[in-house]
Order: sequence, then C-alpha cells, then structure tokens
Amino acid sequence: MSAIRALMAGMIDYAGLFPPAALDMKAVVSNYSEYASGQESWALGRLIVPVGRLSEFTDVFNEVCCDERERAWLLSVIGSDDPIENAARIDSFTQGAVLIDAIELKAADPGSAKRLLTGLPDGLIAYVEFPPERASEMLPVLAQFGALAKIRMGGLTPDAIPDPVTVARFLIACADSQIPFKATAGLHHAVRGEYDLDDDSDGPPLMMYGFMNVFLAAALAWLGKEEDAIVATLEQESAMVFRVSEDGVRWQGNAVTTSQIGMMRRDFGISFGSCSFVEPIEELKALGWL
Repeated sequence: MSAIRALMAGMIDYAGLFPPAALDMKAVVSNYSEYASGQESWALGRLIVPVGRLSEFTDVFNEVCCDERERAWLLSVIGSDDPIENAARIDSFTQGAVLIDAIELKAADPGSAKRLLTGLPDGLIAYVEFPPERASEMLPVLAQFGALAKIRMGGLTPDAIPDPVTVARFLIACADSQIPFKATAGLHHAVRGEYDLDDDSDGPPLMMYGFMNVFLAAALAWLGKEEDAIVATLEQESAMVFRVSEDGVRWQGNAVTTSQIGMMRRDFGISFGSCSFVEPIEELKALGWL
C-alpha cells in the first residue's frame, strides 16, 4: 500500500448536505451511492446526516438505492442538543442496508458534554466537537465516556478557521490523552493556501488548511514530536515540500513511513468531513500523488 493510500483509506466522510455544497437529500444519496461503487470507494468514509433528517434519508434511500449488491452504508448522525431525541431517533431507525454507527455532538463545556453523552445507544461511536482551546477540560470527560474528539477546521468566514498553534495544541492534547479525533469543515484542498469558498463565491479568498497538512501534523503529534514541527507542518503552503512515495512522506526534516501512517489513521486521525468527495480526490490526482 502506498503512503497516500494509507493516509486516505476511508478518510472522507461525505457531508454534501452541508454548506457550501448544501445539496438536497436525493442528490446526496445519489452521489454517495455513486462514490460507494466507484473506483475511489476505498477513500470513502461515512455519510453524514442530521439526526432530524433520518426519516427523510430513509425515504430517499428506498427510492434511489434498490441494488442489494451495494456494500452496506455507514451513517454518522449529527446529533441535536437533546440527548433523549438523539437516542429515540437512532433507536427507531430501520434500514437493513444502512447502519448508524457514529454520532457527532457539539458541546461548549464539560457539563454539556456529559449531558449529551449520557444515555447514548450501546456500541455507538461518539465524537464531541468543542472549542479546541478547552481541550484540557474536555478530554477527561471524553475519556470517561469513551468518546472521541472533533475539531472544526473552517467555515464560511475567516474567524471560523482556528490558528495553527491552537490546532497543534489540540492535536498534542489528543495524542497525550490517547483520544482519537476527526476533523470537519474547510478541508477540500490537499495543501494549505488561499482558496475561494466555492465556485460562486464573490468574497475574498480564505486561508484554508489542507487535509495533508492536518493529518501529517497529526502523525507528528501521535509520534510525540515537538509543537514547532507540528505548527510548521500546518502552515506549509507548498505542495512541492511534501515528498510522497510508496514508503512514506518526507517534508521539512520530518519523515513518516507508510506503516506509521496506517497505524496513525487506525488509532488516532480517523477522518474528515467534506461536502465534496470529488474535489479532494481530484486534487491528489492533479498533484501526482494518486
């Protein structure tokens, strides 16, 4: 397995319902069905659906997806602020070809995290998004409930994008606590740079992180490297700096092997949510990495 295959296997959770794509349910279900049966299906993770739209998802799935030979789908639901509603909607979900195996929650403080995590259905993977600068307070709560962390890497405005030091310290805190994480938002591109939010954007370009930057920085944190090296990796804007081969990736005096990347993905850097599955894959191809 090549380094890129190890890095990207099952990496992209498809979130086409969310901005800036904001597609309707039928388009998202159709797209996911196409991706799941396509040549790049090895890079596809879960489908992201709000818990309040599960009934709509079921209706559309039954209309669009009639091929029983398709692989089973995994859903990650975006939970509401009501833990009783979350549990009830998940418990009542019935679709034999689809399994809800994860929920994504948002908590501002340890108390709200405990409230949301209490009473979840057994066997459900729970991710909790929280202000990354509060990691020292939040991670012990996640450890208590066996939950995983989630970090928001972007949004529709510049203030939604965390600074590199904050991201580095979040990654280090998660690694030190042995708590895996996923990322969401703003990671359509492989390498950090200034990009338009979407094709129709009339605003100034935003400085966005690249998924290569974030997950190679995560590999450094997982390996116990220094904060300065992690920050520098997050800030790197030149794709030419990253030397990608079958055996691993080298950059800025750092090196991670393909084996280390695979273990990091399994045990630490789980995935990222993106409203586009095609764009990240096409960027990797354009760079000659895939």
